Amino acid sequence: MKLVLNRSESMGLLHDDSRPVTGPGRAVLKVVCCAVCRTDAKMWRQGHRDLKLPRVLGHEVAAVDEATGALYTVWPGESCGNCQYCRAGRENLCDEMKITGFHTDGGFATYLSVAKSSLIEVKERMEPRYVTFCEPVGCVINGLSLVSAHQGGKVVVYGGGVLGVLAALVLREKGYRVVVIERSQEKIGRIKVVCDTNGISVVKDSVEADFDLAINCCDSHIAFSLCITKLKKSGKLIFFSGLKKNEELDTNLLNLIHYKELEIYGAYGPRREHMVEALAFCSRQQDNLAMLVEEVIRVEEVERVLPHVLSGNSLKYIVDLKKAPSAEADSWVQPEDKTFEPRVKNDLPGFLGEIAAKIEPLSDEMRHSARKKVDLKTKPLGALGTIEELAVQLSTIQQTLDPAVPCRRMFVFAGDHGIVEEGVSAFPAKVTVQMVDNFLDGGAAINSFCRQYGIELSVVDMGVNGDFAAHPLLIDKKVAYGTENFALGDAMTRKQALCAIENGARVFLEKNQQSPCQLVGMGEMGIGNTTSASAIICAATRLTPEQVVGRGTGVDDRGLERKREVIEKALDLHRPSGDNGLELLCKMGGYELAGICGATLAAAASGCCVVLDGVISTAAGLVACLICPAVGPYLIAGHKSIEIGQRAALELMGLEPVVDLGFRLGEGTGAAVTMNLVDLACRMMREMASFEEAGVSTGNDHG
Repeated sequence: MKLVLNRSESMGLLHDDSRPVTGPGRAVLKVVCCAVCRTDAKMWRQGHRDLKLPRVLGHEVAAVDEATGALYTVWPGESCGNCQYCRAGRENLCDEMKITGFHTDGGFATYLSVAKSSLIEVKERMEPRYVTFCEPVGCVINGLSLVSAHQGGKVVVYGGGVLGVLAALVLREKGYRVVVIERSQEKIGRIKVVCDTNGISVVKDSVEADFDLAINCCDSHIAFSLCITKLKKSGKLIFFSGLKKNEELDTNLLNLIHYKELEIYGAYGPRREHMVEALAFCSRQQDNLAMLVEEVIRVEEVERVLPHVLSGNSLKYIVDLKKAPSAEADSWVQPEDKTFEPRVKNDLPGFLGEIAAKIEPLSDEMRHSARKKVDLKTKPLGALGTIEELAVQLSTIQQTLDPAVPCRRMFVFAGDHGIVEEGVSAFPAKVTVQMVDNFLDGGAAINSFCRQYGIELSVVDMGVNGDFAAHPLLIDKKVAYGTENFALGDAMTRKQALCAIENGARVFLEKNQQSPCQLVGMGEMGIGNTTSASAIICAATRLTPEQVVGRGTGVDDRGLERKREVIEKALDLHRPSGDNGLELLCKMGGYELAGICGATLAAAASGCCVVLDGVISTAAGLVACLICPAVGPYLIAGHKSIEIGQRAALELMGLEPVVDLGFRLGEGTGAAVTMNLVDLACRMMREMASFEEAGVSTGNDHG
């Protein structure tokens, strides 16, 4: 079997497992894995003047000798051995160089014919998939071999793709302090785990300067220029990645090479010795390399992923030539981080199932367009911080580059909890009724906040242990007069949980039918609900109560200890799977949490952005994500709660709080503040001029 590039953007799969005919000095190997390189994607898209079609691409190879069973990686060059560069030990610059997957057929095939001198045996215990990283790591090692930098110095790497992260890992292992600068927030999110794990700083931009060494691992001429400005006097630049053609470089910046006496080293492909060193590195770094695998694919899927490779937003795709990857085979290559990806998805019945089915995945194309519009506005790249991210998210949700939130609503869901019988709160249960009366009288913090920001407020009785007279602000969706004590049994039945979720969904939909809402905040009230929320977070994150549980309404040290003991007892009693949102609600939830969950699902199904508040609404949002993962991109974390469990839940959902005002009240107060900032972000997106519109020169800014 071989995948052949016949012409630009046209590949064909040939079911031909015949072994290539070999000559003297050549070997035939059976390919196990071959990674997809950006060079492969560029040749697929635009060819190359030296590329003769048809051709089998692929040069990042792991292959076996069928006769001996030995595993090899392949130096993808075949040098003449006679030219001045070969005689000087710099065979990567050979005048007669032939490159696997370029001049000769490469690794997207069952069999591969290569020069025996290019073979490097893998004697270490390694998964073949990680062997495919040897060639790009060898490129990095080649560049570093040219530089006599002091170990322990400061290095800046421009570009947070696979090569940038590999360069950072090599440098960290050698004792350097590394900062990776990556302009794409999406890509930062994808590489953050591996960078954090290895003490590598990854940022969108940095004011830090006076670096000892700079490496450009992207093709941006702006990044190349910034490498020069970031270097200290006598600093060194490894010109690692070629630049896009026909771009202009500012000669004033280039003059800094003269003034600072900088040293610039061009770095091309690796020498064979670099591949040997790279193999040892990859063997030591297998856990980190696993976090850089985007997907393991079949050979016939290569053409599907090439546009993603060219976009620059993907990590490493690896072709497995042995067999089609199964779910089991893929599991071990996924990064073991806290990114939200539930293993169990719940099927909701009837009305709720219909709502969940309406939640549309958000468009990557719209997100990229919105990001481009933000980046081109009259400001330095990323200068408006989180406001920019909010603008991009709202544009993506609303499918427009001119988002607006003329209608903003806040729902405060209220319910009582049987768990208060265990002494987990500093306030008695009757405070829930009293606070709902305060909301209806207009005297609570959330009333003031909503009046200030022009947010429409409603209070929803989901399960308060008391009754209320009719009121314009009140929506009665009571399921029961409080939950049961979940330290002794289930908090509610499955029927009650489904009823509460549906009631919460209908709260949103009924209001939305009166007038469509573009932004909704989720507040809550219920004595004992931080205990319920913390128990849910413990189960979902698999963290201990000590790692999650905070003081809630303000319990003292002994009360905190008691609260943690109660939750631990409940977890031992129920032993929840942690992946089943409906089960978590039934066993340890609250009616107001279920209401928030339902309203969140209905809002997402209606294309409305949802702003969560503190730890309770965050736990409810987490349950909604467990029930229907598609809801995640519609969520915003309003504020950072002092409750330590909120952070764990947000990390599981991949969310960052927008503001940190030291709040610990709930009610939706933090969400209300953030909703005002979302409105501001939308206004910025609509009204702020671009450099072109304002007639302002971009200078040396990212643009």
